[in-house]
Amino acid sequence: MIAEVVEMTTQDARTSGQYDVVVVGGGAAGLSGALALARSKRSVLVVDAGQPRNASSPHAHNYLSRDGVAPGELLALGRAEVLGYGAEVRTGRARSAARTDDGGFTVELEDGTAVGARRLLVATGLTDELPDVAGVRERWGRDVLHCPYCHGYEVRDQEVGILATSAFALHGARLWRQLTDRVTLLHHTAPELTADEREELDARGVTVVEGVVE
Repeated sequence: MIAEVVEMTTQDARTSGQYDVVVVGGGAAGLSGALALARSKRSVLVVDAGQPRNASSPHAHNYLSRDGVAPGELLALGRAEVLGYGAEVRTGRARSAARTDDGGFTVELEDGTAVGARRLLVATGLTDELPDVAGVRERWGRDVLHCPYCHGYEVRDQEVGILATSAFALHGARLWRQLTDRVTLLHHTAPELTADEREELDARGVTVVEGVVE
């Protein structure tokens, strides 16, 4: 009976173009939000461009019962669950969102249509700004990695080079050092290391290579 009520509510929203919630971004976060809202009998529209941040990675990790699943498969399972509770998923982009006089939102989509929402959930995630180094973009998500928690176990005890473009690379060196004792920090364009930082890296057995990587 609950499923029938949700379906009717969603159908009304599709007809009127007015939803309780529009979710911009259909990755893991956006779909999780949409799932909870749809289960609460809210009419939900998910707008997703189909370009998840981890699309180039062969596996996604740290999801209970789904560890190692392909990112595309994970999202397909999530969409099926969301649709099963009566939410709607559209492929596309949200071009703009504006407040309405009643406190809601009008969301304009890239195809020129507009939908209304009482609430707006933005779950567009992040965009990785890759350094201009030959081969990085082509190997991103496979051999060129960014997260020790996402990919570290798969390269444990192997040689790892950290391409340093900011002071945050020092923190990365600490994390990767827990996974392998063969860590090299490629200084690249990062700020100059302090004497204390160099001493710390040396104590951890991290090799520092100066110069810009081309």
